[in-house]
Amino acid sequence: MPYRNPGPHLVKTSLQLARRYRWSLLRYALATVLFLPVVADMARAEERLRPQTRIKVTIVEWVASTGEYKEWTALNGEYAVSPAGTIAVPLLGEFPVGDETPSTVALRIGELLKNKTGLSAPPVSTVEVVRYPMFYVSGVVAKPGELEYRPGLTIIQAVAMAGGRERRANPNGAWDLEQVKYAGELNRYDLALKQLMAKRARLEAELKDSLKVEFPAELVTAREGSAGKLVMDSEGALFVARAEALKRQLASLSELQVLLQNEISVLDEKTAVQDRQIKIAQDELKSIASLVDSGTLAKSRETALERVVADLSSNKLDLVIAAMRAKQKLSETQRDAITLKGQRRTEAGRDLQEVLAELEDTKLKRSTVIDLLQATGASVSRDAAMSAGDLQPLEYWVTRINGSGVAVKLPQTAGLAPGDVLDVRYDISSSMTVALQTAPVAGPSQ
Repeated sequence: MPYRNPGPHLVKTSLQLARRYRWSLLRYALATVLFLPVVADMARAEERLRPQTRIKVTIVEWVASTGEYKEWTALNGEYAVSPAGTIAVPLLGEFPVGDETPSTVALRIGELLKNKTGLSAPPVSTVEVVRYPMFYVSGVVAKPGELEYRPGLTIIQAVAMAGGRERRANPNGAWDLEQVKYAGELNRYDLALKQLMAKRARLEAELKDSLKVEFPAELVTAREGSAGKLVMDSEGALFVARAEALKRQLASLSELQVLLQNEISVLDEKTAVQDRQIKIAQDELKSIASLVDSGTLAKSRETALERVVADLSSNKLDLVIAAMRAKQKLSETQRDAITLKGQRRTEAGRDLQEVLAELEDTKLKRSTVIDLLQATGASVSRDAAMSAGDLQPLEYWVTRINGSGVAVKLPQTAGLAPGDVLDVRYDISSSMTVALQTAPVAGPSQ
């Protein structure tokens, strides 16, 4: 074939292609250098490839002669990681990728193709996760079952994806309304129980004539400003007020007894003086009786003296009657003091019986409301001193497929991995104690 000299237009076009090629290579090199740290950070944040992960592999080769990228369509496509942690790519066969990141697998595919085909530079390959392995949620959630995993998923997010904690509610929300109603009743019964326990302690102290009230531990340890603390303070103040009132009444009766004793003593002294005056008058009457008989004295003198003796005797009788009345009143006062103490114990005993009966009735009603509340889907403890209507705490147990197969208790902020089995349970241990505390446990590394 004869040599044909290229025209100026063809030479110009060739120079433009060469410059475009060099500029493309320069841009590619710069992009590679600038993007390497970002790729490294992304690789650290990437999820590991686990069995049942579905990935999309894209392989392209830079063809210098044409200045274009060429796709390896025969190898491009979606692949699934086998249970053994391998993938099978045409030309490369089956090789392990388990527990590696997509970026690492992409670089590995490029190197394997370079070695297999004898290329001077490895082709550019990318690995993209199309679908992660499913994870599973069971236990007390609204919609237990199989769910699709996404990177960065936490336990609390997984529970939300499963519809949250279980709740038995009809489409009209009637159960929710009944839960509110029963929770309100439970609150009322809880408050009534605190009031009755405090009142029982006060009445028992009054019945035993104790100097102070021994309140139950659940009331003594209640926090300041709580219903239990306010009820305890109220009953304690009532106990002090009633004790002070009884003390004042007994003191008043005691003062009256002292006054009556003094009055009786004065009357006894006056009676003794009156007796002496009567004896003097009687002796004088005897001495002048013979003189009257002999006519020495007039009969009128004897009559006047007899009148004096009669007046003195009458005055003595008045004193004796007054003393008897004072003694009777003293006896009544002493009896009133004894009656007052007995009446206080009697009232305390009667009220205590009523409180005990009301306490048992309230416990029975509270238990019935708890049954009704649990029937609507809520979960509350019969023994824990928690506020009514509070949802029982949950526990989160995770079984990891590449772990020991033993469920591990984790906090709700812990992360999940593809294939994990999350079992949501009610925290039974917290329902047996007053303090609802759960020690945090560190989650497993990805």
